[in-house]
Amino acid sequence: MNEEIARGPGRPRKFHEQIAAQNTVAAVEVQVEAGLPQRPSRKPFGSMSLKLDYPQREGFHRHWFNDIPGRVERAKEAGYEHVKGNDSKNVSRIVGTAEGGGALTAFLMEIPEEWYKQDMALEQKVIDEKEAAIRQGTLDKAEGDNRYVPSQGISIKAGSKP
Repeated sequence: MNEEIARGPGRPRKFHEQIAAQNTVAAVEVQVEAGLPQRPSRKPFGSMSLKLDYPQREGFHRHWFNDIPGRVERAKEAGYEHVKGNDSKNVSRIVGTAEGGGALTAFLMEIPEEWYKQDMALEQKVIDEKEAAIRQGTLDKAEGDNRYVPSQGISIKAGSKP
């Protein structure tokens, strides 16, 4: 099985590619055991599959956005664009039940990888600033926060238990 999972010399497949390869092999094995005609595209009902799997695009970060009021519009404002399928329609999947009943749809959208990295760096900066404020005991002081802060300050150590 390891030879089937390998993709070129020493290059492992992604998880979803491993699952697809395993399902194809399992489907062929089931056909042989049952004496059925060989149909390599046959996939037994109920076999494991990734419902939101879609090919990646080099240089872009892809994300599924649920179609809840304002969510897709907010993604567009952030620079995301719909991914178009082979039929030139927006790629979408049913992912659950909407709040008012009916189907909840998710749309696959993408943004240039560089923009995504910039957004993540900005989010990390906000987190770092909040953690620094916690360590200094100055979190929300401007908003009238009156929590107790010991005179030696607050120390946060990774892996320590209270």
